[in-house]
Formats: sequence, structure tokens, C-alpha cells
Amino acid sequence: MATLAETPKCPLCGGPPTNRDWSILTSITVVECGRCGRFEITEDGFGALTRENKPLLSAYCRRLPDGAAPPIIARSTIEECIRALPQYTPPEQFDNLLEHMGRMSPALGEYTTFKSDRDYPLLIARNSGEVDYLIGQLRKRGYIDNTLDGSFLTLAGWERLEEIKRTGRLSNRVFVALWFDKSMDDLYDNAIKPAIREAGYEPLRIDRYEHANRIDDEIIAQIRRSRFMVADFTGQRYGVYFEAGMMLGLGRTVIWMCKKEELDEGKLHFDVRQFNFIAWESIEDAKKRLYYRILAIEGQGPGQFEKPQ
Repeated sequence: MATLAETPKCPLCGGPPTNRDWSILTSITVVECGRCGRFEITEDGFGALTRENKPLLSAYCRRLPDGAAPPIIARSTIEECIRALPQYTPPEQFDNLLEHMGRMSPALGEYTTFKSDRDYPLLIARNSGEVDYLIGQLRKRGYIDNTLDGSFLTLAGWERLEEIKRTGRLSNRVFVALWFDKSMDDLYDNAIKPAIREAGYEPLRIDRYEHANRIDDEIIAQIRRSRFMVADFTGQRYGVYFEAGMMLGLGRTVIWMCKKEELDEGKLHFDVRQFNFIAWESIEDAKKRLYYRILAIEGQGPGQFEKPQ
């Protein structure tokens, strides 16, 4: 088997990397790839790569924004990286593609810089062929048009983006579900809220949101308007289970959190134990892990990303 130093191609996508830096002392290769982004890979990580996990790892690395620390791909981290990725349905991929093409359009009527052969990991697609199919469907529905020089969004495409935004899919709002007890204020104020904001989104905690409606109606309305949800199950409140279930029913992402002590004691209901929980042990740990989980699931979000302090 070839070593990392002897491999001239990106180990994830097989394309030519823009830069490689191999350290003999640590046996770690730092790769910068136009398709997969920047990442570090160890010797045992290289040996654990398979045909099935390579495109998923490529998607995980590429979806992390500029400024985030490069992920380390090792045998022990591969499963965690893959589990952090959302699972999109074909309609969701369709909308996500239109979103990326719109975001990568300099102005109305100008060509998008999105390229299927380079950017397919952003959609967690296995190859450019999957994205080319979706591009064809966008064209059939009149959302994009193209010339020999490239593709651009039509007015119908921009209108479709506005429709998606109204449903919450492109919103920058994050609904936070947690126990409304003073013991949870430290977690919210010093971990959840700053992590969400530093990732480029705006948190909404319903008990701190001014409104004149019935509380249950307002909860449902705000969940529908939110892009995704952060749900902390510490305290095992029925309302958190309900709100997380509703968000799942809308086909949107829930980031699952709980104090590690309660997870270890088996307090979670068996219906949610299969999800990939952030089992936090301290406020600092919760903030850091939530921040990077948001980056992993959402990719390039609406705001500018900075590392949490």
C-alpha cells in the first residue's frame, strides 16, 4: 500500500490537491483540495478509507467554512465525522443546490460560480453526476438557464428561493428547545447562544421572545420559521421531546444535546437514544462541540464564521 508521501492525489476524491504538506515526525499529511477543502489525515486514517466513506468524508471536510480548524481524519474519527452529516432527501438536495447556486451568484442575471465537478461535496453527493441530474431538473422547471458561458438563476429561481426562505429552510433563525429552569441559564447564555451566533445564526428561546399569542401556537409558528433546532434534553422535559419531534416531522435538522451524566444514567427515552447526541461535560465543552456540530451539518451558513473563544 502506498504511503501518504507517495500518493500525489487527494486521498478523498482522487483529484490533484492544491497543496500537500507531509510531516515525517507526526506522519500526518495536511491536504488542501479545491473539491474537499483543507484537512489533515493520519497514516491509520489513510488505511481506513473505503469507497463508501471517501465521498462522505469529502463532504464533511468541504462543508466546514474557511477559518474552521481543519478536521483530522484518523481511524478513530471517521465514524464521528460521517455521523455528523445530515441525511438529505432528493427534494432537499434539489433546494440546497438552488441555494448554493444563488449564494454563489455575484448578482442578478450573472453566472453562478457553482461547478458540479468541484462543488458536489457541498450537497453530500457521491459524484458530480448526481448534481448534474439535479441541475437538469432545475433547468426543466425554469429555475436556471444557461449559455455556453455558464448557468444563471432565472427570476423564477429567485422566487423559489424566497419560498424556501419563508418555510424556514433558508432562515438564519435557530429554535432552541430546553428546560426553562434557572439551572439551565448558564448553559444557554454561555454555550448554546454564543455557539449559534458565532456560527452565523440567530438563536430563539421562546420564553425570552416577546409575543402576544398563545404560547403553544407561538412555539409551533416559530419552529416552522426556523432553519434547524438545538434541543437539550437535560432535565428530561416533555416539551423538548415534543418540539424535537415536530422539527423532525418538518424534515429539518435537530442537533441533540444532553448532559453526559444523564446519558450515562440512561435517562433518555429509548425513542431518541439512537441519535448522535452531544454529551457535554462542561459549559465550555458544550459550546465548542455545538459550534463545530453546526458547522458540520450546515456547511456554509448565512453568516461569517469565527472560531469560538
